[in-house]
Amino acid sequence: MSGYPKYRYLVTQPDLNAHGTLHGGILMKWVDEACGMEAKLRTARVCATRHIAAIDFTATARAGDIIEISVLPNGVGRTSVSFEVVVRNAFGGVIATVDNIVFVAVDSSHKPITFPNNSTGASGE
Repeated sequence: MSGYPKYRYLVTQPDLNAHGTLHGGILMKWVDEACGMEAKLRTARVCATRHIAAIDFTATARAGDIIEISVLPNGVGRTSVSFEVVVRNAFGGVIATVDNIVFVAVDSSHKPITFPNNSTGASGE
């Protein structure tokens, strides 16, 4: 996944579930944050999560592990950008993948808005 933006998070005690492993909801929060930052960088607009599809958890992480979230462009539409995500443990393999996460650029009233310099012909809205 070299060449794609990576966002890193350190797993700490508050991120753990009752089994002592990274809570899936915390991981999804991090994925949403990473993709949200990438969406804003690409659109220069405030973006809201519209859709998250096919999350596949394949491994876990423990306190002290560093999580790397790779955000891969998956498509651009008039008002939306979409990404594919690969989550890895910096000390191991893949933890999870997300097939498609879509963000929509919104105005101050939270209504979809087109953004400048978007590509055409890609998937998305």
